[in-house]
Amino acid sequence: MAGSRALPLAVLCGSAFLGAIDVQLANIAFPDILRSFPGSSLPELSWVFNGYAIVFTAALPPAGGLADRFGARRVFLTGLAVFVVGAALCAVAPSAGTLIAARVVQGVGGGVITPLTLALILPYYPPERRGTAIGLWSAAQSVATASGPSLGGMLVGVWDWRTVFFLHLPVGLAVLAGAWRVVPRREPEAAASRLPDIAGLFLLVGAIGLPSLAIVQSDAWGPVGPGTIAALAAGVVVAVLFVRRARTHPAPIVDLGALRARGTQRANLAMFLVGLVMFALPLANILFLTGIWGYSVAAAGLAVTPGALAQVLAAPLAGRLAARTGHRALALCGVALLAFATSYLAFAAGGGRAYLTVVLPAVVLAGVGVAVLITSLSGAAVAEIPPARLATGTALSVTSRACGAVIGVSALVLVLSGDRLGVVGAYQGVWLTMVGICALVAVAAAGLRAPRAESAAQRA
Repeated sequence: MAGSRALPLAVLCGSAFLGAIDVQLANIAFPDILRSFPGSSLPELSWVFNGYAIVFTAALPPAGGLADRFGARRVFLTGLAVFVVGAALCAVAPSAGTLIAARVVQGVGGGVITPLTLALILPYYPPERRGTAIGLWSAAQSVATASGPSLGGMLVGVWDWRTVFFLHLPVGLAVLAGAWRVVPRREPEAAASRLPDIAGLFLLVGAIGLPSLAIVQSDAWGPVGPGTIAALAAGVVVAVLFVRRARTHPAPIVDLGALRARGTQRANLAMFLVGLVMFALPLANILFLTGIWGYSVAAAGLAVTPGALAQVLAAPLAGRLAARTGHRALALCGVALLAFATSYLAFAAGGGRAYLTVVLPAVVLAGVGVAVLITSLSGAAVAEIPPARLATGTALSVTSRACGAVIGVSALVLVLSGDRLGVVGAYQGVWLTMVGICALVAVAAAGLRAPRAESAAQRA
């Protein structure tokens, strides 16, 4: 069995690597993107992230549902092809608007391949070894996280930000060819001929995108300006309509029935809160290093690489520990590390350039904390999901994290807009806010099942 699964697992881990490294490369390239389009503001160019993240998030739930109905392999290959095409369009984008549009295309593919990679890996392991499978998936993403900053900085230094998107092409085509040949076809257990709920999909995009628009533009429109209030109100209305449709539609975009278990609800809530921090934190660190300490893009990439390397080492270990300690204890350890790292940055980073004693230990601790959190919460999110609905369960988990990412990056852009991009106090406020979010993660994680309860749920 080990030999027969080695090649498919390598290809699937390559896909997880590709999806994860995109975010890291875009983070490192962002200062250079800002310089390449001097006529565009930080809020406008933030849609390079948010446009991708919103569509990525909206694509996650239908990806799981379509995979459950039509087969994970077929949907996965389609998403991977779209992702590669989107990367090619980004690499040749002549304007900021074109780049944002290309990132939207790429986000569709990214939202499909991210959850389905895990859904395709899980069947290679028995239920009692799901922690190992999730640790493998998380480790592949951590390798991307580790290599992304230094690799992105090097590529931007060689040419410019376009190079990071060109990198996707050979890697993406190789993974696509490999997946086509070695990932086995498995017929879905419950086939359905219904078309996806397109109206529900647009409602989901609006429910995520409108609040993000309000946050990003609130600096220009005013916190209580008519545009900000209208966008927030519209987002709430659309979210309510989306939930109502998901509850009544025969083939909803998001199957809310998968969230009935208390442990699944808690895990997804904690994952959303982690998403608020885990994507905004590295971007804030890079902007701080380049904008406050005067690092080059390449130097900033190297500076944050140890944190990503720590994720690589911690993810497999966390997968093994989950089976012994339970998801609750592991998640609480992870959030404690993340909270300490962000609080240390808030209180120590303003005292001058001291990389070895300030930034280095903080990014390492944050990397370990994030790896432990993602592994434990991903496991808790599918612990009570039946095998036939694993794709839907993993998609919901990644959706929760991605929703948090959209809101977190939007809020970061708001805080650092204008002259605040060069103010130390603005970054300290960001890091302290993240400490408060970590406290909320701890509250949500404390409600996860104890080890015995998890084992009973899996046997049931």
